[in-house]
Amino acid sequence: MTGHAVYFYEDDAFLIDNVAHFIKNGLEGQETVIVVATEEHRIDLKARLITDNVIGLASPADARYLTLDAAATLSLFMLNDWPDERLFLKVMGQIIASIAKEGPVRIYGEMVAVLWAQGKHRAAIRLEGLWNQLAQQREFALLCGYPVSAIQSAQSAELEEVCACHSQVTGRQTPSTR
Repeated sequence: MTGHAVYFYEDDAFLIDNVAHFIKNGLEGQETVIVVATEEHRIDLKARLITDNVIGLASPADARYLTLDAAATLSLFMLNDWPDERLFLKVMGQIIASIAKEGPVRIYGEMVAVLWAQGKHRAAIRLEGLWNQLAQQREFALLCGYPVSAIQSAQSAELEEVCACHSQVTGRQTPSTR
């Protein structure tokens, strides 16, 4: 599986459901999975994956499942509040190479959402472009998560740019807003 998808969500429960499914499909398909998310989402995903028997004590999938903190990972390649191309390609390229010894890689990422929530919309769009650039060098599937609450104040042109960076755009509303 390859591609660069975005998932807009209103409710964390729907996000965790969607991302857990994404991870489970990858691990069951013998893919390596990297999750670059906030601490809260990493904790929720781990609990969900353990409950669903996807990962756990002595699970073979554990060796193919890596989690990283979104803000800490961002700090490795941000210079003056802007994603540095050279550093991003080096840092993320090395992370992917170090865990992906064999076979395909899936990545779920929230670094762009972290930037967006900080009001760094142009930096988030630039980071989306850097992911696409990295995809020309390394093969992986990427799912980006954006909370709807963070993008509600976006200019329509900015939102269009975010969507244009992705090969697939999906979202889910909470039951109360359908």
